[in-house]
This record gives sequence, structure tokens and C-alpha cells, in this order.
Amino acid sequence: MTTLLFSGPDRRHRTRYRVRISFVLKSGEKEVRGITRNVSLLGISAYSDSPIDAALPVQCTLNLSESYGPLVVHGTIIRCEPLSQPIPDGNCEVGVFFKDFQGRGETILDEYLQKVGHQEEDAIKAGYLLLKQRQIARRKKKRIETIKKKRRQQARLRKKKLAQKKKTAAKKKNAKKGTKSSALSAGKKP
Repeated sequence: MTTLLFSGPDRRHRTRYRVRISFVLKSGEKEVRGITRNVSLLGISAYSDSPIDAALPVQCTLNLSESYGPLVVHGTIIRCEPLSQPIPDGNCEVGVFFKDFQGRGETILDEYLQKVGHQEEDAIKAGYLLLKQRQIARRKKKRIETIKKKRRQQARLRKKKLAQKKKTAAKKKNAKKGTKSSALSAGKKP
């Protein structure tokens, strides 16, 4: 399980698509199955259950969707490293560099990846739109809650003012009664 390094600049100048595609690698009698992490026209990064030696030439069969069918590519294992913690998809990380495609394989893979890219863009746009709608709904709800809160405060103030007016009116009434009764009592002589 060694890593094969290519000298020179980074070869990953193609767009990588995070897509899960089941695959089979064949090198002589050795066969390794797994699932991709990401795919580009230059190769795959993937998980497998079994290790495979780096630098081996392999035939990689990618099981694209039913409408595209399986795609056969010849390539080289550039790395196979055991994962420190096995995951459900496998216990090794494998990198495969594509050398040549069978038939129209490169065109088919390009079309497939473009379709995946458009679907991802559409999903992002839909998610962004949903997020925007939720933000608008939250703002609207907050405005409504603020308006309700202000109305409750205004209603409490009106009740308080009304209660004060009644209290003041009752005091004035009592004061008038008190003045009348004291005037009456002052006017009467015992």
C-alpha cells in the first residue's frame, strides 16, 4: 500500500464531481470493488474494501446510471492507503489515474459529469431559494410578532390610562362629595 507520486505540477486541473458510483478494478486475477468519492475525466478517488498495489495497471469499470450503462477505462493505481478508521464504504482509499477510455467512454463520462454538475447546480439553486424563502418567512413572522407586541403594550397602556382616569374621576367625585358633606355638616349646627 504505497503511494505513487507523479513529478511535476499537480495533474488535477479538471473539475472533480462529488458523486457516488460503484466500480470494479481488475488487475490480472485481482478484482477490487468499491464506491467513488469524486470523479473527473482524469480519474477517481474512491473507497474500497480490499487493498490493491499502487502503480498497477487496471481496468476500471464504472457503473454509471442505467441510461449510461457501464463505462470501461484503463488506468493506473496511483495510491491505495488504509483508512485509520474504517467506514461503511470501505477501509481503503484508492486513487486511479485514467489513461484511455474504451470507445466513446470519455465523451460519455463527460456528458454524465456535466449532467451531474447541472443537477448539483439546480439543487444548490433550489436550496438557496428555499433558504431565502425561510429568511423572508422568519422576517415576516418577526414583524408580525413585533406588531402584536406593540399592540399588546398599547392595549395595556390604554387600560392603565383608563384605570387612572376612573381613579381620578372617583377621587374628584369623592372630593366633591366630601366637600358637599363637609359644607352640609358645617351648615348644620348641632
